[in-house]
Amino acid sequence: MYKETIDLLKEKEVEFEDGLTVDEVTQIEKIYEIVFPMSLRDFLMTALPVSKGFYNWRNREQGNVEYIKNMINQPIKYIMDMPEEVYWCDDWGQEPNNEEHFKNEVKKRIKIAPKLVPIFSHRYMPINYSENPPIISVHGVDIIYFGENLGDYFNVEFGEKDQNTISFENIESIPFWTDIM
Repeated sequence: MYKETIDLLKEKEVEFEDGLTVDEVTQIEKIYEIVFPMSLRDFLMTALPVSKGFYNWRNREQGNVEYIKNMINQPIKYIMDMPEEVYWCDDWGQEPNNEEHFKNEVKKRIKIAPKLVPIFSHRYMPINYSENPPIISVHGVDIIYFGENLGDYFNVEFGEKDQNTISFENIESIPFWTDIM
């Protein structure tokens, strides 16, 4: 199912290990308190990319586990620490005049936003969302779509497709994250 994607990544010198087993996926999801979207789960069970920039989900050394946990928490932590950096979304209603109310409202919204799982570098996929959700690039509050889905994303990231040619109208909105793009 992911043969073309894996072939593309291998052409770009991405190294792979054998895919994750069902037991490994279950343990990983428990350790990181996440649920892989179906497309990512299937991909990682087919082959596990381990080159620089990818996350080695199999490696349970303390330093690696801490690193991945940090990357999972980083987008939320940034917004919790700097809510004033968020652009107010008109769909949220009237923007609070009081800075403290503004910050509290942003923090309230991030707490119920879908958690993000890192794919490569600072590219993320929302969890508990859909089987094959879009990929977003998250760097502080600089957030953009980077792929309609996992396969599209790898084509964009590894140079087979220009990011500007993504069919943005076909991308599902991600609660909170799309709002602040």
